[in-house]
Amino acid sequence: MIRLLTRRRVASAFAVLAVAGAGTLGGLYHFYPDRTADFLREQFGYDTIFQLEELVFGLQDSFNQAKYGVLGQRVEASAEAGEPVAATSYASAGGAPERQPELTHGELVVVQPPSRPSPMPLPDIQPLAVPLRDGEGAWRIDDLPRTAADVMLMAKASVRPDRGRPYSVVQALLFDQRRINLHIVGGTKHPGGDRGVVGPGIIHEADLPNLLAAWNGGFQGIHGLNSQYGADARGVLRHYRPLVNGFASVAVYQDGSIKLGEWGRDLSFSDDLVAVRQNNILLVDNCEVNPRTKEGNHTWGYVKAGDTATFITWRSAIGVTANGDLIVAAGNDLSADTLARSLWALGACYAMQLDINRPYVLTTLYYDQPDGSLVTKKHMDQMPTDTGRFTSRRPQERDFMYLTAR
Repeated sequence: MIRLLTRRRVASAFAVLAVAGAGTLGGLYHFYPDRTADFLREQFGYDTIFQLEELVFGLQDSFNQAKYGVLGQRVEASAEAGEPVAATSYASAGGAPERQPELTHGELVVVQPPSRPSPMPLPDIQPLAVPLRDGEGAWRIDDLPRTAADVMLMAKASVRPDRGRPYSVVQALLFDQRRINLHIVGGTKHPGGDRGVVGPGIIHEADLPNLLAAWNGGFQGIHGLNSQYGADARGVLRHYRPLVNGFASVAVYQDGSIKLGEWGRDLSFSDDLVAVRQNNILLVDNCEVNPRTKEGNHTWGYVKAGDTATFITWRSAIGVTANGDLIVAAGNDLSADTLARSLWALGACYAMQLDINRPYVLTTLYYDQPDGSLVTKKHMDQMPTDTGRFTSRRPQERDFMYLTAR
């Protein structure tokens, strides 16, 4: 009887979605996919929508593979061609060094030479099973904010991790950890709303002039797979959820340093800790792909059964290189394992998954203009269209992260 009721609820959800595809809800899903998906979960329940997602994603994955096999190349989220860069060719970010004051000694005028910090190391990108296309497999700096030939604040690269799905693309951004500050913002509902701990859900206004990038956080707190502690964008300390040993964690400290590892082993509470975000277990651990990436979906998503290899969807992640530089990555048609192998190939020594499914996976870049305004651009073409999501003065229900230039 329970199974029959579940099927009826899934069928009802299908009916609503079918009507929505031709109506107002379908339009809302196109422009506001995250809010529409949350609305459907509230109406039909998490378990019902998960079963629907599992069925739809499975059918979509089979269709994509068949389409690729019949029609050839199908690029879901393409990488733009560009000239690769060499690490030794660029000074690190932060803008041109200021001219030092002139020091006088008698009639002699001595001009102190400007100091130039060492370049940001660009990790070697390891080859994966899928042949590379133009613009892939090398770090590039074209069309990135605050980055030029003599000022490299960030770089980007693309890899294809899945031989069976050569249209699956992971695109990553690499940030010089010496030149950035990472901010973790609690949402008004997640991850602590069910515990009565509400975050501001907005970027602190004082940070807008130095804003570089923003992206989605992790899973919802009610799923029991994430925890968060930290200061919000206004500096108010909040304990959203208890921190859990064994979980992958990204931490920010008072001196601006960023660390990523396993809570209770690599990271622990300290007085200089500003914020922590936990989610699942590590994708990459000690510069190696975590063998647990092939475990069941209960490890890598809100699911009741099945295997992560069959749950193919958009996924996002954050990582750090051996040098401590920050990697932010996302891609289409991924399992937890192919996401992990992508982060490893891009040079991550530690990495954790963030959120999954297309409505929630968004990385926005911010380009400062001479008049003080910001132009927004999503990092991948097929990401949700709402690039103003994080800079909206309407508080976000879900937590997110953003970077500012130091």
